[in-house]
Order: sequence, then structure tokens, then C-alpha cells
Amino acid sequence: MRVDRRNLFVTLRMLHAAGIEANARLLGDRIQVLLRNPAPGAAPLEATFEGTQIAHAADWLTACVVHYYPKSELAKVWTVIFEAVAALPR
Repeated sequence: MRVDRRNLFVTLRMLHAAGIEANARLLGDRIQVLLRNPAPGAAPLEATFEGTQIAHAADWLTACVVHYYPKSELAKVWTVIFEAVAALPR
């Protein structure tokens, strides 16, 4: 089975549809990814990646959403996947 790498733009679209504020922008040859911190008054979560690391940027964004927005649909899906994989025999 082949699993495609995560797409940053699809991830951003999914988050926007769910009402989660996230953004990405180019800074020269780097990508800056931002996620609204759900804590009132807290600074946004942000990370910067090399332009070639776009899939890594999408992975970071997904991990942040799962951690900071545990009630989101994305977090629920990842919880189901994690629990299913954990139940597999080793």
C-alpha cells in the first residue's frame, strides 16, 4: 500500500472549513506556518521550514491541531488511527 505525503494546502483548506485559523506564507525560500493558539491572548503557534520541506510543514501543522484542538474532526480521526495501530499485534 502506498501512502501519499500530506499536502499543506489541502490541510489548510480542511482546517479553514472546520473554523480553525491556520495560514502559511513564503518568506524567501522558506515556508512559515501559523496556527491560532486557542488559549486566550496567547501568541500564534508558528514554525518555519525549508521550501523543500512542505510535507514536513503539513505534518507539523497536523500535529499541532491534534494537540491544541483535541475536539476537532482532524484530531478525532488521528485518535482513531492511533488507537487502531496501537491494537495491532507486534
